Amino acid sequence: MTTQAQVIPKFGEQKKAFSIDELKRLIVAAKSISDLDQAKRYLCSYFITCADPHGVFWWDPDSKSLKHVIDKNIGKLIRPITKAFYTQPEQGPSQKTEFNIYKWFMVENTNVCNATCDPHKQRIFRSLTGQLYLNIFPGFLHVLRPISTFESTIHLVVKFIFSHIQEIWCSGDWNLTEYIIKWLAGVAAGRKMYSILYLKSGQGWGKGIITDFIQRSVLGSRHSTCL
Repeated sequence: MTTQAQVIPKFGEQKKAFSIDELKRLIVAAKSISDLDQAKRYLCSYFITCADPHGVFWWDPDSKSLKHVIDKNIGKLIRPITKAFYTQPEQGPSQKTEFNIYKWFMVENTNVCNATCDPHKQRIFRSLTGQLYLNIFPGFLHVLRPISTFESTIHLVVKFIFSHIQEIWCSGDWNLTEYIIKWLAGVAAGRKMYSILYLKSGQGWGKGIITDFIQRSVLGSRHSTCL
């Protein structure tokens, strides 16, 4: 397996901020060309080149998000750190090979992706045609897991929410309640819904309490403004 194939799964997993000093240390410490793999892996765990939209995506551990940087500005983050290596052939003078991390990443690096957004895909994946994709979907606030794994206090809160939907939203109609609960479950699981919920009543009847909860605590404000 090549170095480039190895570094792809590590993109977006770093917990510490990218450090130019650390990248420089890894390059300076390299004793041979093959030793530079560690520096390449470090760099590619934070950055990946993209053809659509054109530029570079940067993983920012502080905000736990991906940021798009146009090519002309990427030099502010990835410096052209160089390292020279010398080999001595059996005859003749020593031969010099110079490595430039910026040139390698922007020109020689073949890991070029297209950006997509899919809650069901992993961060980096390939299509059936072999196209490399970067999934920019930032993730939901909740983690899908069996209902039996939740504490009893959570079950009580969920029961309260379901009761509110049944009594306030649906006027006690269980069939309508079941439909809405399944609809909300589909949204929370990231499925594409082919219908919308339309709520209409006077002010203060409790329409927004459920949608506000889902927006703030389930989906996250990055994915929704209203339901």
